[in-house]
Amino acid sequence: MKHYNKCLYLIFLSALLTAETTVSILSSSEIKLVIQLNCDLETPEDLKPIDLLIGLPNENLPQISIQSDKALNYQYQNIVYQKTEWTHQQKVNGLNTGTLRISPHSVEGFYYPKQTVTIRLDGQGRQPQKIAINQQKLLSPKITNWAVAKNWVEPKQYSLAKLRKFPAGRWIKFSISKDNVYKISADRFLATLGTGESVDPRSIMLFTGSSLGRDRTFDLTQKITGDVTIPENLVELAIAIEGESDGNLDSGDKIIFYGQGPSGFDQQVNDIFWHENLYFTESVYWLFMPDDSALRGKRITTGNSVPDGPLSVDYGFVNLHFETDIVNHQESGLAWGNSIIRQGGSFSQDVHFMDPMASIPASGSFGLIGKESVATRYYSTKHTARLSFNNQALSSITWSNLGLKSGDFSIPAGGLSDGIQSFQISNIADNPNSEPLYDYLTISYARKLSYASPFEFVSPVTENDITFSISGSNLTVWNITDPKRPVNTPILSQDDLTLMRVSLPPDTLQRFYTFQLEDASTIENLSLLNTKHFSSLRDNLNGSHIIVGPETFRIAAQPLVDHRNQSIYASIEDIYDEFSGGNKDPVAIRHFLQWTQNHWAQKPSTVLFMGDADFDYRNITGQSKMQVPTIQVGSTYSHATDDRLVSFNGVIPEMATGRFPARTLEEVTAFVEKTIAFETSMPNGLWKQRITLVADDPARPERESYELSIGKSHTLNSERLTNTIPGFMEIKKLYMVDFPEVSDGSAFGVIKPAATQALFDQITAGTAFINFIGHGNPTQWAQEKMLILNNERNDINSMHAEMKLPLWVAGTCNWGHFDQIGSESFAEELIRTPMDAASAVITTTRGITVSSNIQYLEKVFSAIFPGNGVTDATLGMVLQSVKTGGADGELFHLFGDPAMKLPIPTQIVNDATVSPDTLATLEVGTLNGSSPFSEGNGYLVFEDGATSYTQSFNFASRKEEITYMKSGPTLFRGSFTFEGASLSPQFRVPKDITYSQHPAKVRFAITSILGDEAIGAVTDLQLTLGVPSNDTNGPIITFETESGRMLRNGDHLPDGEKLIIRLSDPLGINLTGEKGHELFLYNPNLEEISLAIDQFIYDINSLNTGTIQYSIPDNSDQLSLGISAWDNANNPTEAEISLTLLKTKQLSLLHVYNYPNPFDFETQFTFELTADADVSVDIYTLEGRRIKSLLTEYYTVGYHRISWDGRDEYGGLLANGVYIYKMRASDGIQQINHIGRLAVFR
Repeated sequence: MKHYNKCLYLIFLSALLTAETTVSILSSSEIKLVIQLNCDLETPEDLKPIDLLIGLPNENLPQISIQSDKALNYQYQNIVYQKTEWTHQQKVNGLNTGTLRISPHSVEGFYYPKQTVTIRLDGQGRQPQKIAINQQKLLSPKITNWAVAKNWVEPKQYSLAKLRKFPAGRWIKFSISKDNVYKISADRFLATLGTGESVDPRSIMLFTGSSLGRDRTFDLTQKITGDVTIPENLVELAIAIEGESDGNLDSGDKIIFYGQGPSGFDQQVNDIFWHENLYFTESVYWLFMPDDSALRGKRITTGNSVPDGPLSVDYGFVNLHFETDIVNHQESGLAWGNSIIRQGGSFSQDVHFMDPMASIPASGSFGLIGKESVATRYYSTKHTARLSFNNQALSSITWSNLGLKSGDFSIPAGGLSDGIQSFQISNIADNPNSEPLYDYLTISYARKLSYASPFEFVSPVTENDITFSISGSNLTVWNITDPKRPVNTPILSQDDLTLMRVSLPPDTLQRFYTFQLEDASTIENLSLLNTKHFSSLRDNLNGSHIIVGPETFRIAAQPLVDHRNQSIYASIEDIYDEFSGGNKDPVAIRHFLQWTQNHWAQKPSTVLFMGDADFDYRNITGQSKMQVPTIQVGSTYSHATDDRLVSFNGVIPEMATGRFPARTLEEVTAFVEKTIAFETSMPNGLWKQRITLVADDPARPERESYELSIGKSHTLNSERLTNTIPGFMEIKKLYMVDFPEVSDGSAFGVIKPAATQALFDQITAGTAFINFIGHGNPTQWAQEKMLILNNERNDINSMHAEMKLPLWVAGTCNWGHFDQIGSESFAEELIRTPMDAASAVITTTRGITVSSNIQYLEKVFSAIFPGNGVTDATLGMVLQSVKTGGADGELFHLFGDPAMKLPIPTQIVNDATVSPDTLATLEVGTLNGSSPFSEGNGYLVFEDGATSYTQSFNFASRKEEITYMKSGPTLFRGSFTFEGASLSPQFRVPKDITYSQHPAKVRFAITSILGDEAIGAVTDLQLTLGVPSNDTNGPIITFETESGRMLRNGDHLPDGEKLIIRLSDPLGINLTGEKGHELFLYNPNLEEISLAIDQFIYDINSLNTGTIQYSIPDNSDQLSLGISAWDNANNPTEAEISLTLLKTKQLSLLHVYNYPNPFDFETQFTFELTADADVSVDIYTLEGRRIKSLLTEYYTVGYHRISWDGRDEYGGLLANGVYIYKMRASDGIQQINHIGRLAVFR
């Protein structure tokens, strides 16, 4: 329950948002934008500001002016004061934008009930620009003043990239793990080539990524960065080759170079600092041997000799860093530490000091990471840590969060001695709940320059001619201030003393590396690649959709690449090689995607990340199975997001993303097959116009009175969502407050299995969307376990959508926590389910507050249904379009293909009407409308008006109530055909209507013979009482096979085939579900009842006959089923049937009889076939003489009769007596015989 509780803590920070703070646009023009904020304060949540993304005519943030009513006082505590101001500026998809935060706050303790904000835009005179379709789709939903700002969008420019082309040659790849001078023997190099050829060493070149071994991801993703230039991929390093002067690489020759590993000390002018690489542990380098041996590689040069200077020193500064990442206690983000230090405990860090200068003080820093023994609501346990050295306290730090905390220290002169000494980091917190992790220790001290092994040192001064005296002989000293081009420093040797005279520049500290060649680290891990191209993706290509995944997934993903128009599969290996020099630096993905926007003629708008991700980039846990990395953000309240892989100019994404968290090749294949099948073989039907809203129970897990508003918010916010859903969509509400409680012995004591089953039933019936608002964790919905995924219960196994795959939109906490190790979230397992369960999932990856949750859900559904229509944007574009740069927006994540279209038809029939305009009970109405198609078929649903409904529930030992609108019952559901441009299907009004104050409506969908679809609705229908009926007969009920064969008690039905229940009545069937008049199925042997209202649909163009398609439960041998139905005049009928289910498709003859038996002149042979077959009957005497053969005929599966007139082959009547008959059935493969006796008696 760790994640569950964490979610609740976040939610408690935010109370119910009841739409009491609203924003409205008073006027919008090129000159100014006027916005009004109204705050009708009811809860602390109403004091939260609202962020709006404003389109701007240029890069300058305009001035704003505010007019306000008189400020009023509020009494709430712990309210963070925020003012109305610009918070962010970014160019998004070619449009300059600014994020305006509008706050109701006046001063602390006061708020404005109304304020008007005027933004001076001064954008007049700009000529409207032609914008790309993708810019329109991505920008229009998120820009507040889009109608005006669209004229300021800059057209996408295509820039032909200057591509670096390498000459023909062979590449050798290797990696290093730390900063050092390295050597490669000629023997190892030649053995790697394996050709025995002569090599001119002067042509050998060495390359590495332009970040020189380090990562760029941290700097480019943890801070707001704009206008980032895509760096060069590879840079050539200067090297030395011992023995190259003869033009032949011989045994004994050596390639020598200075290389930087993933982590190490970096330098900016006089600032030398540690760079900790959190993303990879090996830095990639490339040796290149061109085919043209006349080419020359860069070589380390020797610096100029310097006369003996006025200053001579025998020491330099040495920097040491100690950091071993072992654990990420949050299992999220970037806060990796070493060991936990409990209250009163300490951690000892040993440091080996080499010849420290006693007269010079040392300095450094240390860091820890906050952690609690038991998580508190706000993670606010106070931590205090002290750093000591030689039993002397050096520094202490105090903080109260889960983040990183560092402190500086100094050690006075004389404090260091040669050898190993220890630092102690002690936890001196007062609270036993404090148990921070030791993170790192960095120290800089002056060292006497004496050689025992290779070492680096920094000059203690600048702007001087200086002579360094180094104890040791046969030394080489390189100036590595520029690590790309080290300089060999001239030296003088005097016995066992090496003198190095240099001229130090005025502006930059100089770094030197001292070594003996035999002590240089040796590279052995060379890998020959032969030909290597670094421009398969870094080129001027075209594409509208990109799939990023490992090379091993390429073949499995190819059908999806082919299915999408102009789609490209980009392997993560190629991306690393071409955009980060081969290093596994996640930001390489961003550089590649930005490259496509800058240099591809057709700029992709969607990218699918085909692979799982987790928080452990470096596989420290040994359990990471990362395929395509995501971006971990932060160290305190951390989260994972793919948005920052496509946020090129700030934090607002500029491409639509989605992820399929594939772990295996089989999962990729299943996902690709499901996606293509869903888009190409999507079943038609009313399910495409259905949205299922699920809301958590208001009674749990809240306990305190002030938390009641949070509990109610789930239902009330679901009601808010209905305002964004047009009338042509059916809204099915599954509010858990309506379902009965069942005790289960858990902490809160109850579950609601009926609610779970109702959701399963809805999935089976079909629904385009499922939206949930409520509490959750990675594997669960609601405290009452509406959905759960664990070893004992896997609710996905109970979902059978039959390719009517829903899009899940779950506004809850952590349900999409995809970056865990060792466990999978519900959202991941949903999208991985082969051919079932979900087409895609939109949900959060971490905890989210109540207010942010509903705000983003409203934005999502408003983007799906803009202007009471249906967007033609892809699913990924819908989600991307509501992200305006806020941190909460990064929590919403799409699991699925962002290039997938929504299943809802986008064509709307707007001119539909119903006649007569007022409909009476038992009367027939007609839907009239214009069809955009000349011929086709359709579906129609007639629904009664909604009614206000109040439900009571128990909370904190008292009765509480909640009121919401209950959807009206279904009055008619049928299908129809049409020809020509007009629609005129009919429907009947039942006797049971609610007499609601709200109007009834008709929803419909039509499909052309070519498969094109359109939908519409008539939403203002008035109902009234009509003339009573004299009909007293209930519906006629029959049972059939899928092929239309009538079934009776005792019949056989093939396993896997549906049972068709046909209901017919002159007045039609009552579908209202009115209590006592429900259409339901039941098991005669058990007390099991299930409503069948949603399963019934009238036959094509029929008002009186329809069917229910009943799916028989798996693993059943016998079926006993009853049905209770009422007609529209409320006359009832019940019927029951018992069937035997055939578990095999083998041919069998069952229930073979002749009747009558004995007979006088005629009899009939009755039989049942389990498969289609040719059937013949032969009659024999008891002695075995055949006297009659009935003509062989072909019969289909089911019951049949063969008549016989009792005569032999010659037409004579048989004498009285007993005879034998043999019935033979054959399907060409199998043959079945049945032998029986018959008697003639006259």
